[in-house]
Parts: sequence; structure tokens; C-alpha cells
Amino acid sequence: MRSERLRREIDDALRAGWKIEDEASDRVVLVKRNFGDLGIHVIIALLTAWWSFGVINGVYAAFKYLNDSQRRVVWESRRACPECGEPAAEDAEFCRRCGEALPEDPDGPRACPECGVSLSEDARYCRNCGSEVAA
Repeated sequence: MRSERLRREIDDALRAGWKIEDEASDRVVLVKRNFGDLGIHVIIALLTAWWSFGVINGVYAAFKYLNDSQRRVVWESRRACPECGEPAAEDAEFCRRCGEALPEDPDGPRACPECGVSLSEDARYCRNCGSEVAA
């Protein structure tokens, strides 16, 4: 049996928003839950959004770094001007030093149809872009 003082204290607490969590004959456990301050929730939400956008930006940068890289292969030219010996680009028609017409090389290296890189005679795939090349 509870005293009048205990019953009055429990009733006052219940009116003030407390809830009974556990009770026995000699005691009552009251609890009042608190969800926190609205201002703190706003600050935490803003910090979470800021951090999340930073993470998303980092993931996007890593994706672009790995999947959108540009590659360029630079080869030493094997062609030379027959008149002066100046190295010439594979697609050059005239020597840049003396102006001599450069001979065409009909048996020259094959080129990739996608990116134009020179290929070896036995190549089945382009070493630059990976596209399949007819044998």
C-alpha cells in the first residue's frame, strides 16, 4: 500500500509528462524521454550534409580519375628523310628540314581503325584503346 505522499508525487510527475517504466509495491520508476534540442539537431543535420557531400564528391572524383582518364602513346619515329636523315612523322609527306618528298611505305605498320595508333603485324587488339583489329 502506497502512502498518500507517494501517490501525490507520482500523480504530479505523470501530469508533468513522466511515464511509469517499472513499479513495485515499495517503489515506482519514472522516466521522461528527451529527444534533444532542436538547434543541436539542425547543426548535426548540416554537418552530416556537408560531410556527405564531401564524401560523394570524393567518390565522384575517384570514379572520374579511374574511368575517364585520357591516354596518349608517344612513339619514336622510325621514318627518316632519305636526303638529310631528319626524323619524320609517320604521316608526314615532306621533310620538315629540306622539303624533300618522303617515300610512302606501303608495307608500313598497320594502324588501329579507332584511334590510329601503329600496330604490329600480329596484333589482334589495339594496345592503346583495346579495340579488336582484323588480323
